[in-house]
Amino acid sequence: MSDHYQVLARKYRPHTFGELVGQTHTKKTLINALDANNLHHGFLFTGTRGVGKTTIARIFAKSINCEVGVSSKPCGVCATCVEIDKGQSIDLIELDAASHTGVENMRELLENAQYMPTKNRFKIYLIDEVHMLSKSSFNALLKTLEEPPEHVKFLLATTDPKKLPITVLSRCLQFTLQQLTHEEILGQLKFIMQAEKLSYEEPALSQIADFGNGSMRDALSLLDQSISYGNGAVTSKDIKAMLGLVHHDDIITLAKHLFNQDAKAIIKFIRDLSHRGENLTNALKDLSSLFHQISLAQIITDEASAQIQQLAEHISNQDLQIFYQMAINGSRDMALAPSEQIGFEMTLLRMLAFHSDINNQQSAEKKTLKITAPSPKNQTIAQPVTTSKAKKIAQEIVNKPAVTAQNKPLDISNQTQWEALSQSLNFSAGAMILVKNTVFNSFASNTLTLTLDEQFSNLLSAHVQKSMLACLKVNNPELTLVINLDKPSEQTLAQKQTQAHNQYLAGIQQEFLNDAIVQKLEQTFNAKVDVNSIREITNH
Repeated sequence: MSDHYQVLARKYRPHTFGELVGQTHTKKTLINALDANNLHHGFLFTGTRGVGKTTIARIFAKSINCEVGVSSKPCGVCATCVEIDKGQSIDLIELDAASHTGVENMRELLENAQYMPTKNRFKIYLIDEVHMLSKSSFNALLKTLEEPPEHVKFLLATTDPKKLPITVLSRCLQFTLQQLTHEEILGQLKFIMQAEKLSYEEPALSQIADFGNGSMRDALSLLDQSISYGNGAVTSKDIKAMLGLVHHDDIITLAKHLFNQDAKAIIKFIRDLSHRGENLTNALKDLSSLFHQISLAQIITDEASAQIQQLAEHISNQDLQIFYQMAINGSRDMALAPSEQIGFEMTLLRMLAFHSDINNQQSAEKKTLKITAPSPKNQTIAQPVTTSKAKKIAQEIVNKPAVTAQNKPLDISNQTQWEALSQSLNFSAGAMILVKNTVFNSFASNTLTLTLDEQFSNLLSAHVQKSMLACLKVNNPELTLVINLDKPSEQTLAQKQTQAHNQYLAGIQQEFLNDAIVQKLEQTFNAKVDVNSIREITNH
């Protein structure tokens, strides 16, 4: 091994367009321009840190100054290519605009632009973080950039193109470099580990790629740190310890507690994580990522693991969207919380307090997720406080006596029986939404025919139908299910529940408006109650 250690980001910096990872569109444009020798005088490379802006600029500089000739494939062995790779080329003038913002620096630089290059074909000005230049410096650059000598090329790089004057932007060809994908970064990390002949675990490299957040340089810096920490090996255990990551199984368990609406278990689990010294901010980010994976699993079932698929069957997409948004907001607000633990706890409690109407209707029917041992199905529904007529109607529809369907053959002949049956079976969340929007047609020769309202055709996915049929087949293994898209001949269970809930809510609102104290307040302050703000208070 050499006495002088070279960091991986520099050791494995691409030297040709072929070695460059990602940035396909930029590479294609530059390669075509170089091969056709159709070169503009000004190029602007924009993008976040570590995506290859200066690397592409240096490859481009080699391509146009290579002693073999102008092409997209510089030889890499001639004196000019070697000098550019080592940063020793006298005709490649690199300027860090962040530390040379003054107009004097720019004038001195541009005064030499009129002179021919010392030994190469072109004199190249590579200005990094060009947006940091002062207004006077931009004005000094503008004239030369507008009418440059034929032997001069400008390569500008910036992470913030919005700060550049429009007059500069209009005189350059702009290339927007994209953040690298997880797969692109992971592939390069594996290549480097194999080239260095070091041992690694692929899940560990995958976590490093995630933390790179689209930046190859950030990922390689973290890989350097990981190799040192693991004494030449990169393992998931070391990555977890080094970055303060929470174990994936812990995140899964926390999600199960959340889906089961078990507040006590959630608080106890968070306190256990805190007591173990886990990074709760990272845990919340991992939980957000898990919500994303579950959402994808509800759409693309083939790519999901069995563990993720199980979670996907016990939570509605509406709740996932709410939970994900709250997790993102909670991560942003974590720094403002009195402590990391309090911020994490309040974010999870907020998720428990706000969940979709669909899940409110299904809370008595949903199958409880198993965490350590089978839990009894919770079929208790809180009893109403008031006894208005509308509330009684809602209770009769939502809380119909459940008929135990287990081990009994399927025998239904009308919509009422279909609704009673549907509420007695343990349908998944997605299947239950579909069931509630169907109307019974017929049941004969082990074929159950239903009608689904056309406006809910998006619910009719293959995955949901499969889940629904599997539940119905518990008692009728030979059952065949047919669902037609049409306008239902009568109200669906979902429509009845919505209508009953609206009647119940209207009753609550009217009771509130009829209250003597409320009316007195309206008169005293010459005000009107916002009826839409009157809502039922539910206990979860």
